[in-house]
Amino acid sequence: MVDQIIIDAEVKRRVEEEKIIKISGGSGGGARRQHTKLYNGQRQQQHPSYIQGMTRVSKQEFMSTFDNFGLATLESTTPTNDDEEEVLLIYNHAKSVPPILQHSSKLTRLNNITEAIQNCDSLNIQFTHTPIGFHPQCHLWIPASTNNLPSFHIDRYMRLLLQQQNNHHKLFDHNSPLKHVGAISTPAGVDRFDLPKFHPVISAHWKALLQFFEHADEVMTDVQSLLKENGIQPPTPTELRHINQTYTNETITVMTVNQGQIDLLVNFFCAAKSRNLDLHRVLVFVTDEESKKLVEDFSEDLGVMVYYDKWNFDSIPKGGDNVKYGDETFTSMMFAKILCVLYVNMIGYDTLYQDVDIVYYRNPLEFFDEYGSGGSQNYDIIFQHDGSSQPRYAPYSSNSGFFYARSNKKVQYLFTALLYHGDLIRKIRSHQQVLTQLLLEHSSMFGLKVKVLDRHEYNQFPGGYHFNYDHSTMHQIIKGDLEPYIFHMFWTDGKATKVKYLKQFGEWYVNDVCSREESLSSAASIDCCSEKPLIECYYKDKPSVIPCNDSPFHDKNGKSFW
Repeated sequence: MVDQIIIDAEVKRRVEEEKIIKISGGSGGGARRQHTKLYNGQRQQQHPSYIQGMTRVSKQEFMSTFDNFGLATLESTTPTNDDEEEVLLIYNHAKSVPPILQHSSKLTRLNNITEAIQNCDSLNIQFTHTPIGFHPQCHLWIPASTNNLPSFHIDRYMRLLLQQQNNHHKLFDHNSPLKHVGAISTPAGVDRFDLPKFHPVISAHWKALLQFFEHADEVMTDVQSLLKENGIQPPTPTELRHINQTYTNETITVMTVNQGQIDLLVNFFCAAKSRNLDLHRVLVFVTDEESKKLVEDFSEDLGVMVYYDKWNFDSIPKGGDNVKYGDETFTSMMFAKILCVLYVNMIGYDTLYQDVDIVYYRNPLEFFDEYGSGGSQNYDIIFQHDGSSQPRYAPYSSNSGFFYARSNKKVQYLFTALLYHGDLIRKIRSHQQVLTQLLLEHSSMFGLKVKVLDRHEYNQFPGGYHFNYDHSTMHQIIKGDLEPYIFHMFWTDGKATKVKYLKQFGEWYVNDVCSREESLSSAASIDCCSEKPLIECYYKDKPSVIPCNDSPFHDKNGKSFW
């Protein structure tokens, strides 16, 4: 009886769908035959029924109309005759075509963005181009049947050798058949997502998750108590009810550090002290007892908070001067990086996460307070621009070492998903790569609103890209013509090089007597800080506050900064 009721209901649903299709002028078989349309009184063969019209629109104007859809604007690698790129707007329904195009059979350009989309009740966006070094691409649109919803994902195929070897061999072969591949496979056919095996990676991550689940409530209770002890109250019930609509939450700046990177953290403290900046909202998650003691010493002078999650961080290596991007210690710290944001965000606080290789010129919370009060307040998560054009970071090129995350269910689920993908981070040794793909998925699936602060439009957040490639911005900072909020020394391999760059740039404030780990662990906290930057030349081709013309070049074919 129940089965018959279900069958009758399904039959009724399909009959109603067919009525709607007939009323709207559609047809279940329309996608399988060509469509005719009258142009200037003559019947002409036209596009398939799911393409009712097309137009070209200025890319710059279209992107600016929608705040770049949250993306940073990278320089175009494809020059055009009029020095302006265009977007292709395709109308899938007769009613979506604007009046000005309804009797046109040409692919014309519309200069009025509002006019071009005036009848678009929904808009599907795809960012696409052929990156340098990639093979010629084609795009295939397959109309879904009447009863199927469209897919908002893109599947990718490449011509690969039928018998693949391993990820270190070239697999692309122009004469081979098309084969399904991952979205960020290289031109050679190598999948940049080298998935982990159960042993040893997935099983190790499961053990870490068990430890996390067992103590998560206790840690979040501890963190909540710590914040209250420091005068930072939890969001009120009223704020919690509106947590998805407003920026009324208290914001906590979150950092994490091990003993090997502690001098970079101390430099952050000292640089902020030299500029009289307030750090009482900074919460440092340390991964060892030694770092905990040192940050506690600084907290008496600067008001910073510290927490040691002994259950989850005890096994993380302490590191040292030789830690490099992607090595075991670096990858282990990525787990701490996920947890510290997740803990604070889950208990109701907006979170500004930042790496330790950062110095403040101004408190960036002021920017996000102001930035969140305008139309941009709808963004769930806001990133510094990384500047990398690698496909594995596309399209956002978001820097995972400095971002502002609102405390709402979309962001909380994003970082829960990132936690569950910790085994993939362990395998490919990139927190940023995994996070980028989750941003894409959660933006498409759940409507997560992502914003990346363009490195040109928002040059108040310079970093390693500017240091290495945008010397014009660096000269502006040195001359005092540009006052940024922060400087982030990313795109630099290893702590030793970061310290050299910061010294040369005039942003190193840790006295030499305290610059060694054994000295820092026994230092009198604030006595380690120099009131003025300790400047030293290393390379003539890197930004420096004083001419370093007598120093060697760092880069091959480098040019003197001065």
